[in-house]
Amino acid sequence: SGVWAQSPSFAEYYIKFLGHFVSIYERTATLFVRESARWSEDPANVEKYLANGRRMDNVIGLSLREACKALPDHERDSVGDWPYC
Repeated sequence: SGVWAQSPSFAEYYIKFLGHFVSIYERTATLFVRESARWSEDPANVEKYLANGRRMDNVIGLSLREACKALPDHERDSVGDWPYC
């Protein structure tokens, strides 16, 4: 929809909101909010996800350590301060 490009400040706020919200249910999920936002920017990713019955087979069964390897260093190292900084 182009919201990220039209309003980067709203995008930042919304991503931090999601980071806070998901931490209520799963404390490690916060690490992946920014990566998930980047992933969802590509319509092909969403189409593949829907075509696969809303399953992400490439992440099911990954350990936290394995999943964290895919994150940029600055996101992996921000544990404890993001999204509150």
